[in-house]
Amino acid sequence: LTSPPPPPRISRTHKFLHTMGGLRVGFVGSGMMAEALAGGFDASGVAKFVDMSCIDRNQPRLDLFASWGVTPRASNHEVAANCDVVFIAVKPYGVAAVLEEMRPVLGKDTLVVSIAAGVTIATMEAAAGPGVPIVRVMPNTPCLVQCVAAGMSAGTFCGKKHTELVSKLFNAVGKIHEVKETQLNAVTGVSGSGPAYIFQVIEAMADGGVLAGLPRHIAQDLAAQTVMGAAKMVLETGKHPGVLKDGVTSPGGTTIAAVRVLENAGVRAAFINAVKAAADRGEELAKQ
Repeated sequence: LTSPPPPPRISRTHKFLHTMGGLRVGFVGSGMMAEALAGGFDASGVAKFVDMSCIDRNQPRLDLFASWGVTPRASNHEVAANCDVVFIAVKPYGVAAVLEEMRPVLGKDTLVVSIAAGVTIATMEAAAGPGVPIVRVMPNTPCLVQCVAAGMSAGTFCGKKHTELVSKLFNAVGKIHEVKETQLNAVTGVSGSGPAYIFQVIEAMADGGVLAGLPRHIAQDLAAQTVMGAAKMVLETGKHPGVLKDGVTSPGGTTIAAVRVLENAGVRAAFINAVKAAADRGEELAKQ
């Protein structure tokens, strides 16, 4: 019996064009967001723990990743040298230094994805060197439960294959939309900071339930489930939220009485102003 022929070798220059199997993903910074991304990638099959590398200053974080089969590396340089896609998941002030350290091994075949807030593509490209494809992503904390809402912007040296790859990775843990870099602060206002707004809504609804006589744990569960259900209706039906709201508000009923209170309190305007305030603050921070 003759041995079967070896599998075809995939060259580095075409690795972004092949299927997702065997994609080597690295994390520079192995905090909670990196943990959520790694777990989501592995669970969905877009990248497996065994093909991942990581580095972090905190040894317990490295031990955790290693327990899943991820390979801890000794330096940022080593992560970049052993990966096709490198996620930069460090504090914003450390991004340029990390990229400068990796610069000797970065090139057109290593995709850099930054999830650091406020660090511009221009700053990262200057640190990484010419020709390096960089995608800047603004995720949010529901990534921790595989339900991210994110925006991304592609750098000068990115092509369609790079944005498609980032989309595939993030769609494994939620949703991502490509926007202009100038719109990323607006993404921050809507989805980056958005979970905090909704946590306040759930807390307030639960408080109202307690005021009306419900036990706290039941009121909070009903409020959270209602928010999740309402969101699913918007996403799955494609209907305008106003149309869905009208479907709940029967003439002279309980819901329209509650909606009037919310309108009188200026809730709609408060949300609009909150999103704009967060976006404006993001722009201010980016200039510092």
